[in-house]
Amino acid sequence: MNTDVKYKPIYERTAALVGQLVRASALLESIRTRTVGVAWIPRARRDALVRHAHYSSRIEGNPLTLPEVEALAEGRGIKAEEHARREILNYLAAMRWIWDKGIKAGINEKNLLAVHGILTGGLMPPRESGHYKTAQNAVYRGREVIYRPPPPEAAPILTRALLGWINSAEAKKEHPVIAAGVAHHRFVSIHPVLDGNGRLARLLEAWVLYERAFDTNHIFALPEFYESDRERYYREISEARTAGDDLTGWLEYVAGGVVETLDKTMRRVASAGYSEKPSDLRLNTRQEAILNMLSGGGRITGSELCGNLKISRSLLSRWLKPMLKARLVLKEGSTKGAVYRLP
Repeated sequence: MNTDVKYKPIYERTAALVGQLVRASALLESIRTRTVGVAWIPRARRDALVRHAHYSSRIEGNPLTLPEVEALAEGRGIKAEEHARREILNYLAAMRWIWDKGIKAGINEKNLLAVHGILTGGLMPPRESGHYKTAQNAVYRGREVIYRPPPPEAAPILTRALLGWINSAEAKKEHPVIAAGVAHHRFVSIHPVLDGNGRLARLLEAWVLYERAFDTNHIFALPEFYESDRERYYREISEARTAGDDLTGWLEYVAGGVVETLDKTMRRVASAGYSEKPSDLRLNTRQEAILNMLSGGGRITGSELCGNLKISRSLLSRWLKPMLKARLVLKEGSTKGAVYRLP
């Protein structure tokens, strides 16, 4: 088999697609002007984390409710079947890994398989979790095979070709929503792992948006749109394949979903009463990293923050001071024994 394979997606920048991209960018800019330096960023981020894990897993049949997923994200116990609980905990961990390490480390084969390992840890045998498939898989509807992906020997070759395109100059010049939508569809069509392809494809899509700085604050969850009409989601994937992998219609669908999701995010923020006036605080990358570490709902000591960020206590204090003043972060306890959490 030829291992020197390159991937070049097929799509047209139709008026409908361009119009949705313009609307998506305008909505995002509106959200950014409201989110910089206001106290509800961490809450919106945590809400998006929960919604991403819930709706993406629900597409694959996970039975847990949104409040149950929220409880797991906050570290609270729930009464649920172990497999369903583990799926959610793994998804939350995979999202946090992408936030904490994956954006800086980049989208490459090693990291992609590492995310699959997190996503399926304890749910698949170790030889399958975090590894390419070694047997033929298929997509079923009931007992009927509705899609048979490329064979195992092609999985690494086609995945590397996709990753090559994602990291190419061509893809990086493209609108982030187009790059993310292409990555989503191509990955789920390759189906390179035995299980978890759909969840990993949606994580990859989000990862591209994060890396391209489209969702810098991580405050919206596109899987909520896909799950709202699951039949259409599957139909759009299938129709692009039957059209000779022309992704034009699929990208129009994804871009429309981004617009709808961003609009819902704006309305959710407004209805939640997060009406604080923006401060003059502008977050640097390390301050954003602090928010990421706290986004799971737990409490972290100053020593742990210093260790994770590899900075001195005095520098941590300097960065935390404006965040504490703006109530982006709360401090509990005395200076030496203090712990930090989100509001």
